[in-house]
Amino acid sequence: MQTIDETRLRGAFERVDLSMLKSHVDELLQVYAHICKDVVAAYPTLCEEMERDFCHLVRLVANDGINTFCIDLPAAGKHFDRCLSEGKYTVSGLPLTKRCPRSVMYPQFLRGLHSLVFSKSGCLREDCDVEAVLFLRQFYYCAKKARLDCSHDKVIDAIEDFYRTDDLLPEVSDFWNVDQPSHEDHEEAHTGFGRSQIYLSRVGPDEDQVRCLLRVMDTVSGHLGVTLGLYRPTGWRFRHGPGAVSERTGPINKYRFVNWSERLEREYPIADYGFYNHSAWASDVDMGLEIGSSDPASRLISVPKTLNGPRLIAAEPTEHQWCQQNIWHFIGTRCADSWIQRFVHFHDQTLNQNLCRRGSMDGSLATLDLSSASDRVTPHFVGNLFRCNIGLVMALQSTRTRYVEQNLDSRFPSKYALKKFSTMGSAVTFPVETLGFLSIALAATLVQRGLKGTMEDILSLEGQVAVFGDDIIVPTDSRLLLTRALEVLHFEVNVGKSFSEGNFRESCGVDAYKGIDISPVYWRSPCRNEPEEIASTLTVRNSFYRRGYWHAAAYLASTIPCVKQLARVPISSGAFGVESFLGLDVSGFQRRICRSLQKDQVRLLGMSAKQRVIHTGCDSVLLQFFTEDPDLSQPWAGGVKQRPRLRLCRGWVDMESLGS
Repeated sequence: MQTIDETRLRGAFERVDLSMLKSHVDELLQVYAHICKDVVAAYPTLCEEMERDFCHLVRLVANDGINTFCIDLPAAGKHFDRCLSEGKYTVSGLPLTKRCPRSVMYPQFLRGLHSLVFSKSGCLREDCDVEAVLFLRQFYYCAKKARLDCSHDKVIDAIEDFYRTDDLLPEVSDFWNVDQPSHEDHEEAHTGFGRSQIYLSRVGPDEDQVRCLLRVMDTVSGHLGVTLGLYRPTGWRFRHGPGAVSERTGPINKYRFVNWSERLEREYPIADYGFYNHSAWASDVDMGLEIGSSDPASRLISVPKTLNGPRLIAAEPTEHQWCQQNIWHFIGTRCADSWIQRFVHFHDQTLNQNLCRRGSMDGSLATLDLSSASDRVTPHFVGNLFRCNIGLVMALQSTRTRYVEQNLDSRFPSKYALKKFSTMGSAVTFPVETLGFLSIALAATLVQRGLKGTMEDILSLEGQVAVFGDDIIVPTDSRLLLTRALEVLHFEVNVGKSFSEGNFRESCGVDAYKGIDISPVYWRSPCRNEPEEIASTLTVRNSFYRRGYWHAAAYLASTIPCVKQLARVPISSGAFGVESFLGLDVSGFQRRICRSLQKDQVRLLGMSAKQRVIHTGCDSVLLQFFTEDPDLSQPWAGGVKQRPRLRLCRGWVDMESLGS
């Protein structure tokens, strides 16, 4: 068997002054060098070609740096996925896709692997090698999600797109802007999808099928609203989310509310929902507590995502987040206990992933992804979606944050009135958009099949329609109608991540080809002697190992400073350690029989989270106690909890929990 010439690889490294590059580049070159070894282990005849490809990659990195890994390779990967779906490799003009000589259609870079997937004419081979597809996608996407801060120009582009997208949406009706809307205001503003002039004006004169779909959407959304049932805040859990809130001044005591607006008071009286009892509320009233008349704003935050750009979220006002979580609990519980769970699993992506694999096998199902989906959900859409559930609409109206503030760049408005229903950051964004897209997907499939929308008709679509956020799966024959309906409703399909042809599908983190999971392993960052980075690198190492990338896995393990102190644990055991198909190995580690538990235990290195709590010195800790409902057998401290910090520590672990 041929092997890669180590001397030649070292020579390629030496020809580039790595000291002038970031540690990310140095580390990634090492990872790619070991992926090349894994390719050669699977395809010995490609040894020389992989050496040449790696040397070419080093030259590109010398010129373009980290962009080669994080921008150019993923862009070429997207084109490869599209060609795989369409069954033919086409010329794109992208970096790393220069054609081979002699009229060969696929690229010169990684041509050995490409030749196992495509013929010289570019057509997909009948005997397409799925393992070669896996290796190619690993090359393209390995660094796609590397933890890197993008440039400020990318942040500016994201903010500009945020405002531009919002500006394209229709004006918000008075119902969503007044503090005390009536039921009559709701009925006047939301006449139904089939009678909405906002939507009908976007439908062409010859698009009778789309008009029919809007009417069926009224039927489907009616079933959704009735199934959810009457909403009363008292029956559901209030709580705070883990994310940031809009208040900026230091650590925030989220359990002491200081800006409860009149609009919020209408549906959520602060005496009932903002204090642990009425006596505490009365005491605060005596001390000058007033219901505020100001309308609070969310705060736009830029969160690092990839080198291509950041993720923009809006931190909600504390009191809005508190009440939004109550609505989220209501929707999530009602859906899980009804027919809706046949199409939507809010806390589990398995349904979408399984259907994604099935669609890649027989082509019967299409996967669709939307662009900036949460930024395109309008109040008008939400009002019509829950038109028959007035209590829920009123609650959503009162907890909607109308304004967003930003200090990321002075070229954009510091305070802006939103046309969208909510932003990423609101607790109700995910469940509301999921049910909205489910309604559209069901309606499109029903109309395509000539069905009327009865409950029997809807239930007949089980196993054909599934939605998780903006990841939508529908029968392939419904895709075009669904796409057009989404456009009418102000949404935009992400063509680059939507697939309906061939045998490639992508949904909820699973990339599938002919029923086989071909999702790549994503490298995150170099491993330094920090607990978070050690845990991250170990996770990536184990993922490489499970997929058979032995050389890459071994290299990543060698970068973990404490790797010799980690136990060898069985695959997918969930234990903190170096996973192996050979099973558990704790030789050399201290063992004992725990007398109190009568269990065999071993002392291992592991991770623990330490959380600092700042005591508030006020009685709001009682509301926190009742909300968190802690286990009384465990220590608990009330106050402002800081972000948990991971630390490495040794502890006794039950052998049975390690799969022994």
